[in-house]
Amino acid sequence: MTLADILREEGMQEGLEKGIKEGLEKGRQEGASQALAKTALNQLTEKFGALPEHLKENIRQADLATLENILQNIFKYQSLDEVKKFLKH
Repeated sequence: MTLADILREEGMQEGLEKGIKEGLEKGRQEGASQALAKTALNQLTEKFGALPEHLKENIRQADLATLENILQNIFKYQSLDEVKKFLKH
């Protein structure tokens, strides 16, 4: 095995390890987002009743930070319009 082969193999191994680590982190974030979206939908439905389908979809697609903010402020919202405005930002 040549030095070039050894270096290439080490580089491939490092790249594989990095890819696995990044994939796991992305999976964790997606799982957390899905769990927070489900919780937000449940809480908003409990507070306001049936939710419009477009709002449900916007919440499902929201990023982790937005979902965390929605849940932190859920008791402050007086209407779904406040939630909708928050999702647009």
